[in-house]
Amino acid sequence: MVRMNVSRLSATFCLVLAVYVVLAVPRASNAATGPYPRLPAQGATVRFDGSIGDEKFAWAFYNEYWLQTYLRFTIEAARNPSVYAKSQAALGEIGHHVLTLPNGTPGRVEEVKNFSYGGRQDVQVRVMVQGGDLRGGEVWTTAGELVDSAGKSYLKP
Repeated sequence: MVRMNVSRLSATFCLVLAVYVVLAVPRASNAATGPYPRLPAQGATVRFDGSIGDEKFAWAFYNEYWLQTYLRFTIEAARNPSVYAKSQAALGEIGHHVLTLPNGTPGRVEEVKNFSYGGRQDVQVRVMVQGGDLRGGEVWTTAGELVDSAGKSYLKP
């Protein structure tokens, strides 16, 4: 299993949080267009890709609860940036559950669900990992951490 250590987590989550808040947490009034002009479909072949944040990996969680906890945290931090600074313990706890997958790791979409919290929207994706150390495992992530089989991001350019 590939897990991120807590010291690397803080720097990485800071970058991911900044990118995520700007790109992947649209307001409900913008939900129709949002950051995703299209979404992965159930059964689609995808690859994990975190290169939008200049990372060599994408992130995911083994269960939906921790993905939703992370999404709620980012939404609260977007509303009030001091939440991030004051909540390092919470971020560390979330970090204990984050998984990293090297860019290019293949997967198959098992489920796509909308997520809504505090007037913001996102999309949760459950993926069956088909390669690497997590092969055969199901993980939860957002559409922003995936690209389609042709390598095209689900995020708006």
